[in-house]
Amino acid sequence: MTERRTFIRPLATRSIIIDVVWAVIAALAFLAPIDLELEHASLSAVVAASGAIALRRISPSAAMLMTVVLGVIQVQGYERPSLVDLALFVVIGTTAIVGSKAEVVLSGLLALVAGVGATAYLALTGFRFAVLVTGPGDQAFLALAAPATSLVSVWAGGLAVRAFRSRNRESERRADAEAAASRAAEVATRAEEVATRAIDEAEAERIRADIARDVHDVVGHSLAVIIAQADSVPFLDDEARIREVSATIASTARSSLVEVRQVLGHIDGSGTDTDPGSLDEIVQGIREAGVEVDRTLRGAARPLGPDSGTAARRVLQEMLTNALRHGAPGQPVVVRETWRSADLVLEVENVVGDGTTAGSGRGVEGMQSRLHALGGSFDAAVLDDVFAARARIPFDAHGGTIR
Repeated sequence: MTERRTFIRPLATRSIIIDVVWAVIAALAFLAPIDLELEHASLSAVVAASGAIALRRISPSAAMLMTVVLGVIQVQGYERPSLVDLALFVVIGTTAIVGSKAEVVLSGLLALVAGVGATAYLALTGFRFAVLVTGPGDQAFLALAAPATSLVSVWAGGLAVRAFRSRNRESERRADAEAAASRAAEVATRAEEVATRAIDEAEAERIRADIARDVHDVVGHSLAVIIAQADSVPFLDDEARIREVSATIASTARSSLVEVRQVLGHIDGSGTDTDPGSLDEIVQGIREAGVEVDRTLRGAARPLGPDSGTAARRVLQEMLTNALRHGAPGQPVVVRETWRSADLVLEVENVVGDGTTAGSGRGVEGMQSRLHALGGSFDAAVLDDVFAARARIPFDAHGGTIR
């Protein structure tokens, strides 16, 4: 089965039908009673020539074998040249165009051998050819070389057509490759654009989340302090104290406005490095709101970078804001600030209130997200009616202290 697949060249059914039709037409032409001063071939020679024409593209090797059979039939039957000899030219030319490399070489040898053989056969059996080869030298040379030259010329012409077709196919393949590369580049460009848009959208979403978190922390803390201060005004009889509370409210509002501008400024590039307030100022603001704060410090303060310093301030603001909003009125808030070798630990404890001012939980989620991004941690829980929150902020190698 394998030998059959290599011997018979795969062709479309339409091409096979066309070759068979041409073979039938050639056979009819070979058998037609046309007076061309050529002898009519025998039926066996017609069959061999027609078979060679039919097989010339299906199997060039088989077609060449049929031409050899044709030559043997003509020699054994002492047949003279006729139209069936055109089959040899057709087979040699077609094999040079569509045959394999081995078949192309064999067809060239066949052209040469058949041409020499035809010259010898005609010289020995043909009176007219014998007259030509015994004439003048130029005439004899042309007569002797004519058969081989004609067949070799057809073979060379087939090689030229083969080279031309090969170049065209190579050009088509190159054009197809370039088109495929262009389509691949377009697909890659579209994929890159989609990925870029997805990244931009993800970045925009992250920025929006950061803004919401920072504004929540800043505004929430400031409003809690302002509300606590404002609630105490109706109960104050001392004008100096009222002025002091009013000044605290104004200062807290201005500080909040500065921090909000700073948050938004980092988005559009107009922000500055304005310090939103140290830990001392944050604790003092809560105290001025009328809340007793029991603060203890352990360890020596260390430098915090911009991100870690901002995170420490925002987290302390949020923890004290929660204590101010949701803690039991009149109960002190415990703040423990521990400076360790590699991080700062902030702990805030307060007695929980009656639950009428329960929060949304967004502040806790914001603190966890902020500290997780820096490699820190945050946890909070209620134990024995005491809300305890603990934040760990790792040090950064850059920046100064936030004292």
